Amino acid sequence: MHLLGAGPAGMITHKRHLSYFAVAATCLIAHNLVMIGTDTLGFVLVSAVLSSFVVVVVLGYLLHSRVTFAEQISWPGFSRYVFAMSLNIPVSLILVWIWKAAWGFPMWIASPAATVCALAINYTTSRWAIVIPRPVSE
Repeated sequence: MHLLGAGPAGMITHKRHLSYFAVAATCLIAHNLVMIGTDTLGFVLVSAVLSSFVVVVVLGYLLHSRVTFAEQISWPGFSRYVFAMSLNIPVSLILVWIWKAAWGFPMWIASPAATVCALAINYTTSRWAIVIPRPVSE
């Protein structure tokens, strides 16, 4: 069976979900390292989130395109991905602010907690941005 080709749809979906979570875990680690590092360096929250965005959007697009969705890397796909992931900026700002400023947790707790809260949004928007609709063949 080709990993992303013919075969029972459940296996394809299961494989994609596993791939998504492996890539997402890599991106989550990168995001949290950037967030914690920039906080340690004294960056304000907005600068920390934007720094993380730049690093993670490139890493995420490359890995999701090739590993999760087996699609060619393209500027239009990258542009859609940047747009889709940019929707996470206000979500990240709000969630990190709640965990850090409102509830008083240190960044090493606030950033991972906020990241977990945003995971479902990322899967949906990543798939929308990267997967090109194809006509169903009979």
